[in-house]
Amino acid sequence: MKSKQKGLSSKGSISRRDFLKGAAVVATGASMATFGVPALIGQAKQVVEMWMWETPEQWKLVEELSGLNTQFPDVEFKWTSLPYGDLHQKAITSLAAGIPEGLPSIFRTHNPYYRPLVNTQSIMEVTDQVEQYKDDILAHVWQEGLIDGKHYHVPDDTIVNLLGYRVDVFEAAGLPTDPDEVAELLANYEDMITVGQAIKDATGASIMSMNANSTIFNNIAAQNTTGPFDAEGNVIFDSEEHVQAAIMAKKLWDSGVTLEVEGPQEWQAHKDGQIATVQYPNYLDFVLVANAPETAGKWRVTKLPQLNENSKRTSVGAGLGLVIPAIIPEEQQALARDIATYMRLSVEATVAHMKTFSGAFVSYVPGLEAMRDEPSPMLADQFTFQVFLDAFANESPYPRLVTSAFDVDAGQAINDAMFRILTENADPAEALKAGADSIRQLQQSRGMM
Repeated sequence: MKSKQKGLSSKGSISRRDFLKGAAVVATGASMATFGVPALIGQAKQVVEMWMWETPEQWKLVEELSGLNTQFPDVEFKWTSLPYGDLHQKAITSLAAGIPEGLPSIFRTHNPYYRPLVNTQSIMEVTDQVEQYKDDILAHVWQEGLIDGKHYHVPDDTIVNLLGYRVDVFEAAGLPTDPDEVAELLANYEDMITVGQAIKDATGASIMSMNANSTIFNNIAAQNTTGPFDAEGNVIFDSEEHVQAAIMAKKLWDSGVTLEVEGPQEWQAHKDGQIATVQYPNYLDFVLVANAPETAGKWRVTKLPQLNENSKRTSVGAGLGLVIPAIIPEEQQALARDIATYMRLSVEATVAHMKTFSGAFVSYVPGLEAMRDEPSPMLADQFTFQVFLDAFANESPYPRLVTSAFDVDAGQAINDAMFRILTENADPAEALKAGADSIRQLQQSRGMM
């Protein structure tokens, strides 16, 4: 059921703040549950269940801090944790079968599974509900959620990437450490090799860690493309831009200035100052807290190097979304939609989420702005939310589009191709085309994007 609240916005006769606080909304010919208005007045509390992969205790804390109980006093929230893979498999299987029994009101999902969920034709379209917030949603997230011009989830967390560098290692190598000066020093990936050699000669440290997989390739390609697919779901990871990214990844691999290490050994290398830079997503602050706390205050972030003059100097990864089954009763759908919207598109709830889940970076700009002065546990003289928000404003990164049902398959095909390119000297264009063709065949054989 589509929302009947289309057209209500901060520019209308009712403010968004009033809307979020549960002010009465009158829609011609319809009466709907709104924030703060109980769905079932005078009856027992209605249970609203959400499936996610974090702990129920964490989400109970979000519930307590976010104002959910005030906004929805007649709702009992149930937080059900499932392993990441099991959650998505159960969701897609049940929705595709059209079986509502046992389904929650809300799924928290990762966007590589977004198109398969949409293809079940059993999740709720929420275009009318979220479009009134369009100006307050990060632009790349808005694009990521569009399938055939419609939205089927409420935008959740996102991933933003900059370049992290070790201040102490750069100082030891006699290099500048101011973020703007480092951005100029590392203007492109060829500079990474040149500067990497200088750092190695002076300190013994490697410029970055790099393994025989697709990680570096994906990171570089994201600065010039929408990922493996375009807006129509066509496979593009054998495009000229992707081939250039693969060639540069091979140059880095062959340069002798990277370090092949992973797992506990990689974290130890960070502790020992043996890795000078790293692709730094916003959440790395708190991953480092858990795995290399000794490096606190030794990091700063700056723009990513460019592959070419068209490269964005920041990139994004696939985000998350809250999805509502369209095969549960309509009244349950409407309530779930309003709860999901409040949770992800209100300041109080998004700030509560980011303070509970360290490293979370929501898609709702007013919530992010409210966190601008939140101290970083790892960065020296920088505030994470300030730096990453400013990077958005200055760079307008490409969205990471999830417009094919074969996003996960594409990831494996890319990984296989890059392994061959890096370790077997396979021709980059040929290896990527073979992988891309395998995904095109999948799309054709199953008659879906």
